[in-house]
Amino acid sequence: MAERKPAVPWQRGRLVFGGLLSVALGTMTVVAGLGGTTGRLALLVTLVGVILTLVIDAFFRREESIHHDQNQLAEISSALAITKSLADAPSECQAFVREIAEQWIRIDDRNSAILLKLREARQRAFTEDMRDLANGQSSLGRRQEFRPGILPALTKMTALSATGNDYWWTGRDTTYLAAERSAVTDGGLTLHRILVLSRSDIDGAMLELLREQLDAGIVLDVVIREEVSPLDQGCLTSDRALVTDKGGIVGVVIPGNDENDAVVDAGHFTINEDRIENTRDILQTLAPYQTPAADLLKRQSELDHG
Repeated sequence: MAERKPAVPWQRGRLVFGGLLSVALGTMTVVAGLGGTTGRLALLVTLVGVILTLVIDAFFRREESIHHDQNQLAEISSALAITKSLADAPSECQAFVREIAEQWIRIDDRNSAILLKLREARQRAFTEDMRDLANGQSSLGRRQEFRPGILPALTKMTALSATGNDYWWTGRDTTYLAAERSAVTDGGLTLHRILVLSRSDIDGAMLELLREQLDAGIVLDVVIREEVSPLDQGCLTSDRALVTDKGGIVGVVIPGNDENDAVVDAGHFTINEDRIENTRDILQTLAPYQTPAADLLKRQSELDHG
């Protein structure tokens, strides 16, 4: 709490100026010469002036005191609001805030202009990210959050893999597939993947990949790109996943679609109703074109042994 500041010179000057003005008026009364009553009148003028000075000074001091008390009340209210926010926050948040405060003070103690500037930028970015999260959306790196860190938080996921299928041939899918298997078998995740392929993609390696995903407990359907109507080809322009988390919240994960590396490009997560409905419409539009991967493997096996 801020300490009350001592009176500034102009505040003390009010009394000095008023007193001198009162004496000056009394002196002028004497000089003017008003008969036998001059002395008494001069004294009366001086006393009235002094009284007025004291009254005016008391008025100003009262206004200053009110203003000071209002500032103190605002500081107390702000401190109480912060205290209440921390008291209402979960213990994890309280521990996080304490750690942030400690690191903040350490940066201040270093007194580095560069560190202070970097801290300002990090603070601004973090605040914006937290505000986005509170509003139900966030940028999302496929490798960091979506692959595979978000899987344990989900109960249901329908994933459309239409543009990033090179991922499945790079060897980078091994960890993600293992995480999916764990989420399905141990975490109770219901995972449905819709894999969009061209006819030329279906070879021995692709068939083995389908078997691996089915063995992981994934409900796997295949859409042949060439069989999709020209009117519905727009549904194949981006990867996306409709997810339901363990809190019952439905959202959409849209990974990035960088042509050079769709795996690491950032995407985003949102609970925006328009995005959710748009994703549902896309999945519903593609439903007639889907073939269970198990049926595709069965037909291919029959052809091989025919």
